Amino acid sequence: MRKESLEFLKTLLTTPSPSGFESPGQRIWCDYARTCADEVRTDAYGNAVAILNPAGDPKIMLDGHIDELGLMVKHIGDNGFIYFQQIGGVDAALLRTKRVDIHSARGVVRGVIGATAIHLKERGKDRKEPKIHECWIDIGAKDGKAARRRVAVGDPIAFVDDFEMLDGNVAVARAFDDRAGAWAVIEALRIAAADGGKLNCAVYACSSIQEEVGCVGAAMNTVNVKPDAAVVMEVTHATDTPGIEAKRHGEIKLGDGPTVSIGRENHPVLVKRIRDVAKKKKIKLQTEAFSLAGGTDAMVIHKAEGGVPSAVIGVPNRYMHTTVEMLDLRDLDRAARLVAAFCLDVKKGERFKVKV
Repeated sequence: MRKESLEFLKTLLTTPSPSGFESPGQRIWCDYARTCADEVRTDAYGNAVAILNPAGDPKIMLDGHIDELGLMVKHIGDNGFIYFQQIGGVDAALLRTKRVDIHSARGVVRGVIGATAIHLKERGKDRKEPKIHECWIDIGAKDGKAARRRVAVGDPIAFVDDFEMLDGNVAVARAFDDRAGAWAVIEALRIAAADGGKLNCAVYACSSIQEEVGCVGAAMNTVNVKPDAAVVMEVTHATDTPGIEAKRHGEIKLGDGPTVSIGRENHPVLVKRIRDVAKKKKIKLQTEAFSLAGGTDAMVIHKAEGGVPSAVIGVPNRYMHTTVEMLDLRDLDRAARLVAAFCLDVKKGERFKVKV
């Protein structure tokens, strides 16, 4: 991965942008997009679209979502402790002892999600996982009045965990889901723009908002772009860690390349074209069945506008929806190069249609 692309990825990953509060991350994305796109647009809700070769045909939409999981202040107790609700699929069992930043009107307020010391718990009792409303944030306030001077109901909360390289290729961060995809779509556009060859299609790289709360931004972007086909770039579950059964969840390995999904929203003709490009360009590509455990923006894109041929490219991710998500950056780079190569391979006027 080139140095400038890695620095952009780090900045994107460390800029807090929970669902519904994506503007900080979206500004970073748009600034980078303006260096390689012919045009960059945003809409009323903060979705961003970078366009390359707008007169091209067909119109290919690349989608990655910019939002991350987070929390929101729900209630401030008279004792000064702060209670919260989740933004997206947060696992309550993993919350206690986490450092968090509350993004208030007065600035960032650091707090910790408290946990009762093991010495003070009743021994011999089963330890049950906490519910979200049973957890609290401690900002060191003397009482509720002091806490309310610093934070307010509705303030978004982001986890503090940072980007870190574990070796030359493997990295951990709190928001690879799906800053990895948001990075990859604009990186694919940049590679296509720098190729120097003739690009037949128009590329619309979309950084979509609020995927974690219902694929909201992708639905908006599909109406705005009206694409002829779409490639959604997401993270997918790496299943090569202890306790995950391949016979139940498939076999996806970190470092063995991105994945292409088969079935349901994944259009067979488009999937075949992508696989053919991967073979021609000698890009490692794993195959997985469509997910039974969750969905992506492709779930709303493929059934919009009377049907948009769609495909999902996944980057293997260990420990999804935690603050220590793990990627092999070679997989991420391959995903961007694959999609760029696909865009450059698309024929003028090409359409993707199932023959019946």
